[in-house]
Amino acid sequence: MISSPGTLPWLVAHDLRLSWRSFSGMMGEASARHVWGAVIAGVIALHGIALAIVPWLTSWLDGTKAGDVPLATALACCFTWMTAHSLFGAARTLYARGDLDLLLGSPLPPWRVLAAKAVGIAAGSFGSVAMLVLPLANAGAALGNPTWLSAYPLLAGLALLAAAIGISITLAIYAYAGPARARVLTQMTGAVIAGSFVLSAQVVAALPAAWRQSLLSWLESVMSAHAAGPFPLLHLPMAAARGDVAAAVLLLALAAALFLTATALLGHNFAEASQAAAGPATSDHGSTAIGRHRYRAGLAANLRSKEWRLLARDPAVFSQLSLQIIYTVPVAVILLRSETLPTAFALAPTIVVIAAQVSASLAWLTVSGEDAPELIATAPVTPDAVDTGKLTAVALPLLVILALPLAGLAIVSWRVALLTVVVAAAAATSTALLNFWHPMPSNRRGMLRRHSQSKLIGMAEHALAFIWASVIVLAMLSSQLALAPLAVAAVLLAFFRRKGTRLGATLK
Repeated sequence: MISSPGTLPWLVAHDLRLSWRSFSGMMGEASARHVWGAVIAGVIALHGIALAIVPWLTSWLDGTKAGDVPLATALACCFTWMTAHSLFGAARTLYARGDLDLLLGSPLPPWRVLAAKAVGIAAGSFGSVAMLVLPLANAGAALGNPTWLSAYPLLAGLALLAAAIGISITLAIYAYAGPARARVLTQMTGAVIAGSFVLSAQVVAALPAAWRQSLLSWLESVMSAHAAGPFPLLHLPMAAARGDVAAAVLLLALAAALFLTATALLGHNFAEASQAAAGPATSDHGSTAIGRHRYRAGLAANLRSKEWRLLARDPAVFSQLSLQIIYTVPVAVILLRSETLPTAFALAPTIVVIAAQVSASLAWLTVSGEDAPELIATAPVTPDAVDTGKLTAVALPLLVILALPLAGLAIVSWRVALLTVVVAAAAATSTALLNFWHPMPSNRRGMLRRHSQSKLIGMAEHALAFIWASVIVLAMLSSQLALAPLAVAAVLLAFFRRKGTRLGATLK
């Protein structure tokens, strides 16, 4: 007990304790000793890597104006990620509920409840970036340059700013769209913010060298104008990142003031949005939408209809799938920049990898995230029929996702596009079957954390994606060596099929 119950520090400690429990839950059934051991081992490993990187990083940035743009790019990337993380956290807080109803029903002022939740959101955003940045800061200080420690107040200030902005955007979306649509829009906004900067950076990297140099010169002039012009505060993060302790402390103070102002002003809006989110989400169609749905004869058709309706109702799925796809795209951009590789060699393996990853996620949702396992277990159907229905339910969403990149590939080479369709279908089927044979029941919201239940299955998924990408590359070269990774994939699937069980058999 660090303070009296009901005070802001007490509420913050409570939310941080819940966040730690959520993090521990990502480690599966590991004990607290194992969790702490994994955390300490990870911290030591990251600091060891940082000690090797910092000397090179220091020589690159110190005293060079050319380092301004890369440094500003890194700061912008961190801040956009933190803002997206805050949007996800704000939406999760309103919809997951937890202790929110109890807190808002107590005599506590709404602003205090929002402030405590916002601190927890900011802490999560801070941690998502700090785990990579702070080892560099500690290593820099250990090597004789204590100004690196200004990264602590810098990241704390950015996290508070991102939390204030994320909560403000979330509540604005609620006010505009209402509770029935706000969650979808918030999740998609977060996904767009998280991925837009990464994609923009990759687009810039793909530009011709002359264009990139012109853009670099323009950015440097803009940054210099802001530093000496009417908006010097925009230069604070840059100064703090370069070791200016005064700038870092000033940034943290301004961010804390903005954070407290936002939570004080938005407390009542947060309480109203929470009450609206707790009620039944209705749409313009009302309750008659269910009544108008007509089921058709056939198990597979009804299973597909059920799974598609569940996917359409779960906005978090689309944001998580979008992040998976967005962070695969840079691989294609790097390959496109190669002067020796044709365009098809960049697009085809990327499409195959996306097909494997998205199919695995959708298969996990239909199997491990099954909301009615007892209903399927007691139905008079065979396990093979259940597997087939679930597998075909994955096919249409995957086809919709891959339609546009496949069309672009067909413009480049229709033969490669057809070959890619075949290999992508095989890759998608293999990772889907892997999840069918090894179901790991869990909540649907834990899709991106599913590998915490079985690291072996996660490694097998990634291995299959890499193997099928190798198959398409070797096949485009008309090489018989493509049979080698194909055989490896077959052996891997045979091994996991022998060690696994069917979905239907598991449910029964």
